Amino acid sequence: MTPGPQVLTDLDRALAAGAAPEVWIRFPRQLGDVVMTFPFLRTLQHHWNAVAAARGQSLRWIAVGHHIGAALLSEADPAFIAEAHIEGGGAAKPDPWALVRGWRKRPPVAFLNLSQSARLPFAAWVSGVPIRAGIADNHLRLLYHHSIRYRNLPLHIATRIQPLLQTLTGDERALWLPLTPELLGGRKGMDKLRAAGWSGEPYATLAFGTRGFGKRWFPEDRTWPALMRLLQQRGIRPVLLGGPDEAPLGAALADAVPGALNLAGQTTLPEACAVQASAWGNVAIDTGLAHTAAATGRPTVTLFGPSPEVWVNPIGPRALALRGPDVDCEAAALADFPTHGSSAHRIGPDRVLQVLEILVKES
Repeated sequence: MTPGPQVLTDLDRALAAGAAPEVWIRFPRQLGDVVMTFPFLRTLQHHWNAVAAARGQSLRWIAVGHHIGAALLSEADPAFIAEAHIEGGGAAKPDPWALVRGWRKRPPVAFLNLSQSARLPFAAWVSGVPIRAGIADNHLRLLYHHSIRYRNLPLHIATRIQPLLQTLTGDERALWLPLTPELLGGRKGMDKLRAAGWSGEPYATLAFGTRGFGKRWFPEDRTWPALMRLLQQRGIRPVLLGGPDEAPLGAALADAVPGALNLAGQTTLPEACAVQASAWGNVAIDTGLAHTAAATGRPTVTLFGPSPEVWVNPIGPRALALRGPDVDCEAAALADFPTHGSSAHRIGPDRVLQVLEILVKES
């Protein structure tokens, strides 16, 4: 791979030659994977924005991605992400020929593919985008100037793209990027929290749902209510967060614990992140909202079942993962409910709260 400083020279030359001062990035599909690219993005922007500024220009960073992931960037500060193009599946995926028609007139200075998408790298290649880089596990290497392996590596997901960072900047270390409302938007999230009944007291967010059913904290009608009651005993108000699919379960859990607030299905992703950013603490199962919570910098405990946390643990200065023992250690712990192959049911609500309180004291 070409050394980083050469890429910075290529960037300067492309801007001088009249390429549009835009960097298009195709983000991964899943929310957690998107959040784990942000340290890469922060460091890349630091170096590339400086090159553009020296030429008297400002780069526009344009995000493309699936509605689960790219939606997190839909309300972002324009200096961070100027545009966010949210795609759907099937016919709603980007039309590469539409991009080619625009890019051939004046291509962006760079296209980066941090996903397994083939459409956009093809459009960038046909259009002659000056700098093309990305993940090449899906036989796309010939479309890039710079590429890396990514899938099935025994490394944390966030570190898998660091070789590409070094190639593009000469910098081998990525810096954590705190997800604040100033960066991502979502300021209406706190208004929605107040409308739900919050009056300024300390609160903890609970992200209880995920499409990966086996990751859940079973039995949900016992674990989450028990944790919510423990929080209430300490003067902390439970706030349930989740997507539209989780709204019915959120309503049932809130009904089981009077005083708990249910925002599941009622916020955008930036709004949910803003609520997490002001929380006393956050608890989540292994889901995208665990990653946004940790990335706000607020105390966050993530409950793991089948996933290998050493590779996917949320990133943040006050984030810890918890996993239950792989076998039952007490006769009383024998499950009388389906566990779906997870060990999360062996994590007690009292232990979750104790770990969260330690993180809160550290903060």
